[in-house]
Amino acid sequence: MAIQVNLDNRIFLIPEADDPCDFWTSYFAKLRRELGKENAKMIWLITWKTNGSAACTTSPNFNKWLQKNDLDVSNMATRTIADLSEIGGNLFGLGKNLTKILSIGVPVVLGIVLVGIIVLLRNSTKNANVTDLTMLTPAGRGLKLLSK
Repeated sequence: MAIQVNLDNRIFLIPEADDPCDFWTSYFAKLRRELGKENAKMIWLITWKTNGSAACTTSPNFNKWLQKNDLDVSNMATRTIADLSEIGGNLFGLGKNLTKILSIGVPVVLGIVLVGIIVLLRNSTKNANVTDLTMLTPAGRGLKLLSK
């Protein structure tokens, strides 16, 4: 829950750690409008140091906003987490597309393989006769050996 501060008849709502990231960005915009860019950066960074939300630093969008406004509040660990979450989002998006492709492609490939096996069996049995069938059994092979 934000803390309300009144300075020179100007009201500022100061965010706390459990406030959403959008509230932090709107707080900076209000500071910038009221106090100028450099003063806003300094006050915002001091507020962040005291009340900053670690959850916001893991958001890729929030980190882009920080970079756009030339605010550096995160350490390497939280930047890495944010980058990994963005990569994960990209992979999940790719996975959704692959799922669609596989749901159609796998049955089509299996159907083609099944048709190929049927054609192969049909062509191999087209000129077969009974003696060919007896050669598949051990007894039939034994008879051929005896007849030689």
